[in-house]
Amino acid sequence: MTTLAWVVVGLLAAGLMLVGGAWFRATRRLAGADATVHDLERRLDAVEASSARALDTARDAAALARRASGEDDPAPRVVLEPVTGPLVKAVAFGVGARRAMARLARPAGGRR
Repeated sequence: MTTLAWVVVGLLAAGLMLVGGAWFRATRRLAGADATVHDLERRLDAVEASSARALDTARDAAALARRASGEDDPAPRVVLEPVTGPLVKAVAFGVGARRAMARLARPAGGRR
């Protein structure tokens, strides 16, 4: 082999070693990041569990306080009824239910 061929083989070998080293470092950094993510997920699960327990405790305390004061609020029939009721009324009156209600409210002799 010529000198030029040996130089090319040496450069290729050096490049391959550089790529191998970069691959090793990247793999090691990725493993560290993966371990960090798993640790953060574990901590987040603990926070979620404790916040769920705190929310349940607050709901129980609110129910106990309502019972102690003698106040008994019936649960709405629809989950979002307190929010959607006025909204549905506003939309219905805006669309023309107001005229229908006025027509129904007129006395029987006043209808055409």
